[in-house]
Amino acid sequence: MLAHACWRGQKVLSAGLDISKVFDSEKQLFSQQGQGFFLLDARIKIGLLFVVIVLNVGVAINTLSAILLFIGLPLVLWSRPPLGRTLLFFIAPFFPTLIAAIGIAITSGITPVLKIGMITVYEEGLIHSLGVILRVYCDITWLVLTFITTPFNTILKALRWYYMPSILVDTLALMYRYSFLLYEEFTRMNTAAISRGGKNGQWNTIKTLSRITAQVFMRTYDRSEKIFSAMVARGGEQFNADK
Repeated sequence: MLAHACWRGQKVLSAGLDISKVFDSEKQLFSQQGQGFFLLDARIKIGLLFVVIVLNVGVAINTLSAILLFIGLPLVLWSRPPLGRTLLFFIAPFFPTLIAAIGIAITSGITPVLKIGMITVYEEGLIHSLGVILRVYCDITWLVLTFITTPFNTILKALRWYYMPSILVDTLALMYRYSFLLYEEFTRMNTAAISRGGKNGQWNTIKTLSRITAQVFMRTYDRSEKIFSAMVARGGEQFNADK
């Protein structure tokens, strides 16, 4: 019975995607790179990232954030990380950051510099907004230097070297492993929807994407229950039913 449960657990954990293939593809990708931060030890990268975040967010001085940003950008250009991933890192936070910056500019401060109808832009708010943008993109730049120039399994080893709690490292490993699986499921369902005409028109596209996203989340919950059962069957956690 236990052997059958373990076999099922292994089947659930493999789930059609071999993580070793992901790591092999990463090794191939990074083996083609040979300059800048690609050559730096992962432990040094994580240490630098920690220092930058403390200075950038903890100290929170605009001039310091700008200096760290303008140090990081030439290092990114020198390291020449994959363009697609790098652009994704920089583009993803653009609109949320812009919305937050506009909100701060029109709601905080006492010195008006621009008035558009009922909306007033304040000098203090603009300075604060500039600080927010600088801090966000300073962190993004150094995250690119750390995570795009290093295979993820190497990052996990470096985190263990820093005595990061094992539960956190294991959780990151599982999240990384199953993010590929969820993306694969979403892509497969999206392709099926397109072939059936589910994206004819803007409204149909929105409905289809919403349903696909909901299905992926539901399957994620179901899979997490199966994974937990598989781990318990392997002795990964002693579950007390009385608690």
